[in-house]
Amino acid sequence: MSDYDFENWVSHELTLIQNGTNIRRPGYYQSLFKYVSLDSEISWNYLESTLHKLELYGSAASHLNDPFEVSPVLFDDLQPGAIAAAVKYNRFSPNFDNENNRSLEEIFSDSRPSRMRAQSFIEDTIKRYRIISFCERADSGLLWSHYANGYQGICLHFLANGFRWKPSYTIGYVSYSKYRPTYPLSLALCLSVNHEGLPVPVNATPLKRAESEKILFFTKSEEWAYEAEVRIVYDYNLAKNMRFERSDLLSIIAGPKLSDENHHRIIAMIKGSPCATVPIRRAKLSKTTFSVEIES
Repeated sequence: MSDYDFENWVSHELTLIQNGTNIRRPGYYQSLFKYVSLDSEISWNYLESTLHKLELYGSAASHLNDPFEVSPVLFDDLQPGAIAAAVKYNRFSPNFDNENNRSLEEIFSDSRPSRMRAQSFIEDTIKRYRIISFCERADSGLLWSHYANGYQGICLHFLANGFRWKPSYTIGYVSYSKYRPTYPLSLALCLSVNHEGLPVPVNATPLKRAESEKILFFTKSEEWAYEAEVRIVYDYNLAKNMRFERSDLLSIIAGPKLSDENHHRIIAMIKGSPCATVPIRRAKLSKTTFSVEIES
């Protein structure tokens, strides 16, 4: 990233903070852990592709294990004034100079087209976007049990600096709440495509896009707080996967119950790959606490 791009990024982040729409980002040297189940040939193929191509692949919202994921409460606030403000922003607006001083209530007396457009935007965004999940901890028995095939899988240990400075996706901590977030339809209408079917320019609505992503993708029930999840969210139409540098992968952690056969399979897998020198560390069940310990 150039100094100019970095300055723009910093300015954008400060603006998000000032407007209360920022998503908390992991620190530059924050460890991020990605669990891999290895419970099928599909998961083994995914791991091989990850280690040989240095790529991570996101999941669609429909494949997530929480049925409340990406399902905010939609709030219909599409009154004439809100519609006018939204469509003026993204060029749905009529030519007010030729409206003969008609009131907004007259111009936007029928809110159904705007409502359909807003709902279509939300549905399309949920279908297009992909989510890559990490955790900030590798010592949780629940995480090893739920996401690493009952301690029989592995965990990839990344450093967050490799994911922090790219503008093509959003990375941040998930927020946990008692209540589902509310998504006003006026926000979706602001972000909808224009009448020619062209997307609103990426940089046209940075604050609104950030708020939309925060509501849709970065809020979960507090019952999932033990995960301490960090996410990468990206548009599948713009990128099919997320690349990382070899130096960003610090180690491969073998689960406490990973079989010797699968351990040797991983060793053979990384031979000849860019990750051939990545250390494989063993995890074991603690003898004194309800946790998992990682060898140094």
